Amino acid sequence: MKILNFAVIGVVLVAVGSVRVSGGQIVPSTLNMSQPDIMRRAEQQRMRIAERQKKLIEDTGKLLVLTTALKEEVDEANKDILSLEMVKKAEQIEKLARSVKERIKE
Repeated sequence: MKILNFAVIGVVLVAVGSVRVSGGQIVPSTLNMSQPDIMRRAEQQRMRIAERQKKLIEDTGKLLVLTTALKEEVDEANKDILSLEMVKKAEQIEKLARSVKERIKE
């Protein structure tokens, strides 16, 4: 039984030793990879970054449109009454803002 425990611990240590942490993400080590694999991984990383940036630009544009529309509605509304549509729009803004915040943290 002790041998099995040592074997499991050894496998875990080898697996943990073959990865590194980069920006909060676990990235497999490139020490044992061929040059084409390294290049492919770098290209995939560039594509992920570009896609992330594109999504951030789209979402911040949506935020701008939603907040501008909400401000116009609030300016035109009676000061004592908020419509259900304004509340829903504010919730959409909040949800989208959280999503953008989390994506920026990545």
